[in-house]
Amino acid sequence: MIPGLFWPDASFRIDPLPALEMLLARGDASKSAKMSIEEWLCRAFGVKRQNDWPVAPLFRPEGERGYCLRADPVHLQLMRDRFVLIGGELLPVSGEETARLIDTLNRHFSRDGFLFTAENGIWLLHLPEAPDLFTTPLSDVLGKDISKHLPQGEEAMRWNHVLNEIQMLLHDHPVNDEREKRGEIPVNSLWLWGGGVAPEIACSGYASIRSDDPLANLLAARTGIPCGPVPEEAGNWISSLAEGEHLLVLKDVSLPWKYRDGDEWDGRLRKLEQQWFFPLHQAVQKGLSLTLSDCESGLHFGVEKLDLWKFWKRIRPLLEHPA
Repeated sequence: MIPGLFWPDASFRIDPLPALEMLLARGDASKSAKMSIEEWLCRAFGVKRQNDWPVAPLFRPEGERGYCLRADPVHLQLMRDRFVLIGGELLPVSGEETARLIDTLNRHFSRDGFLFTAENGIWLLHLPEAPDLFTTPLSDVLGKDISKHLPQGEEAMRWNHVLNEIQMLLHDHPVNDEREKRGEIPVNSLWLWGGGVAPEIACSGYASIRSDDPLANLLAARTGIPCGPVPEEAGNWISSLAEGEHLLVLKDVSLPWKYRDGDEWDGRLRKLEQQWFFPLHQAVQKGLSLTLSDCESGLHFGVEKLDLWKFWKRIRPLLEHPA
């Protein structure tokens, strides 16, 4: 699974990627609905959608009840007549800063029964009851105008007011004064998403999962599937695979894809070509069955050893495939 594998602008030009383009050309292509990596992972593990895909409660200790939301720290940047969201890896927040910001939020919102917490860098908002609310995953809003992605539902007006209160609390916070003096991006808002109560999780059937995505590893651990970070050596990982279906999530190109940074996306893709696509192509030649997927575009390519002999399938540039 490689979110952001296909650049959305077909006019963008990049140099050939021989190993990747060979695998795509000779593979059997299929298409599904476009979706975020969070939705794709929830579906893979049989997690049912509530109002949202219930990502937030998955990050609480098992057995905890009640409704909660992800409350990710973000920066809203004014661009003429719109606010563009910056967050995720581009907005690291230290543990000490997190504690101070959350303390301010809890003191202000205690009257409403709100409780903000942080577990291993994941910010959560616990609520006394479930709101009638539909939200958009943070990964779907990075680098975009937030106006079309604000909370929806019967209680949307109330929650947009809550977001305004949060922004006022953070605007002049000492943590942000200190960040700006150091030349760092201030945390001037939170993005609320992925709300729900603890869902049921089904075993996905994978023999192992390797990913740097916290949700993927969390779901694997909850279902007893061996998991861990993406290996540094593709060859060693491929040669160690036991019989069964194994999931590898490569998110290297996801962030520049979302922020539409073409040069960075291209550079990271070239590293993947050398580190992963070339070794995977060699492994398919030796009998590995491989599926390359991009949930963001909904494109999937399954390729096996015999497929590589289908010389009549023209090798096309990477960016022709979405069309």
